[in-house]
Amino acid sequence: MENVIMSYSNDIKITTARFANVAFSNGSLLYGYIERLLQRQPISCPSDVKRFFVSPEESGEICLLTSILGNSGDIYFPKLNENQLVNFKSITEDFFKYLKKDIKICKSEKEAKEIALNLSDNSSYPVYFFKTDTSGEKLYEEFYTSEDEVNFNLYESIGVVTNSLKPSFSEMEVTIKEIETLFKRESYNKEDIIKIMNKILPNFNHIETGKTLDQKM
Repeated sequence: MENVIMSYSNDIKITTARFANVAFSNGSLLYGYIERLLQRQPISCPSDVKRFFVSPEESGEICLLTSILGNSGDIYFPKLNENQLVNFKSITEDFFKYLKKDIKICKSEKEAKEIALNLSDNSSYPVYFFKTDTSGEKLYEEFYTSEDEVNFNLYESIGVVTNSLKPSFSEMEVTIKEIETLFKRESYNKEDIIKIMNKILPNFNHIETGKTLDQKM
């Protein structure tokens, strides 16, 4: 998506932001937990995954500052330290502490589902912690790579990537048309999509396990 956006940066001012998980936003970990609690469904959580988190207000501020302060092609990100990475397991435990609700740690998804069938308002809530085995899920989060030129000194709490890739619009248009053509086929698989993506992102690696985090969450 950055490549698509940046292909316009020679004609109009384009700035973008990379920021962490937005707490309670649609599709986020905690939003998913609330949806599950409302339906009395068990909780599944990858215990070894770590992420940075920001509030909805902070994510809005990052986007606003990016659009006001940035030069065309700049990518902004919050300067967060490694010790600010939060473990999903810790978030889950703190979430239930905030709700003043005990949890029942289960040994399998099957056990968690069985306990959920007989939940009452006073029951301990079934939670299954597992080591991540899902496709495309990184154990940790990063805002820049060794290939990025980063200015850490420009602002106190925001870093700036100054050498973003700026592919030509015609190059991106070819890629988009390839994807559209693929989607019009009666059948295709994830590998077909990855082959197209690798043309513009040579370092893009996807590990397929046949499982997705959404299915577990």
